[in-house]
Amino acid sequence: MENQLESSNLPQTMEETVCSSGPCGEPAVADFDAKRLCTEHFLAACFQELEARHDRLKSEPADSEIVSFRKFLSSSVEQAQRISDRSHSVDKENKTQLLEFLLRASELSKRIRRSPRLTSSVPVWLRREDPARTWEEETWTVTTSRHGAGLVCRHAVEAGGTVVLCRRDKGSRAQARVVYCKYDGDGRRQIGVELLDRDDFWD
Repeated sequence: MENQLESSNLPQTMEETVCSSGPCGEPAVADFDAKRLCTEHFLAACFQELEARHDRLKSEPADSEIVSFRKFLSSSVEQAQRISDRSHSVDKENKTQLLEFLLRASELSKRIRRSPRLTSSVPVWLRREDPARTWEEETWTVTTSRHGAGLVCRHAVEAGGTVVLCRRDKGSRAQARVVYCKYDGDGRRQIGVELLDRDDFWD
């Protein structure tokens, strides 16, 4: 949900209001989707939204979705950190949940693509160098970014696997990790890769 978390300009009377989640009645400490929530309900909503956004990003890693995810992470982490800092008003169970959420948010934020993608067709050799299953094919990029690319791939690959890219125009080589695999509207398999050992591969 876009703009669910509003971390700035919260009313000074926030803690004087009660949670709007049903008959909760606990003091509201944060704002989510235009609702004032207690720590427990705020964390439950954030965890659910975090995983839902992460799943959407894996299946459709569009730039707009990434920007939206970054905004959500920034705002939710800011509020969670503020609640955590008020340790005197947070019980042990919620304190643990807050720390788990902050760790999970930090982990996922590191997986988000770090630079915008450009539509760009660069000819490459795509190679898997695995003693159990080695192959090579000529292909091309569909999109490129400083830290990765989307490519057409005829071979089956799994997310997390490692491949090697060799530019057919320059001969430069780079290792990359597969981050997703999907089929486009023409039935072609496309994979997304993250470069592991260089960030100047596409000039």
